[in-house]
Amino acid sequence: MEDFITVRSLLTYGGAAAASAAVTQILKPLIAKLPFTVSPRLVSYLIALAITLTATALSGSKELSDYLICTVNAALISLSSNGGYDLIKSLISENNEENNDENNS
Repeated sequence: MEDFITVRSLLTYGGAAAASAAVTQILKPLIAKLPFTVSPRLVSYLIALAITLTATALSGSKELSDYLICTVNAALISLSSNGGYDLIKSLISENNEENNDENNS
């Protein structure tokens, strides 16, 4: 495994979603310390937008339409990374509840 994340992988839906989810989760503790409330879903969208814009720029694109479509792609990426996080969180929660039920029986 030479390169884990590359510009090429960030240009894929899966790579951008994974990077967006990871960066959002890393930033959540810092965001929680802000003196004002910021939605993690908004942060996730902004991170996805930054990733798509940066990856598009690094790919050498000069078309305005490519940068405009980044806003739509960022929404899809953000929704998918948020959904993936919610799924994992619910599976872990269910597993913990099952373990607690077994221990209490």
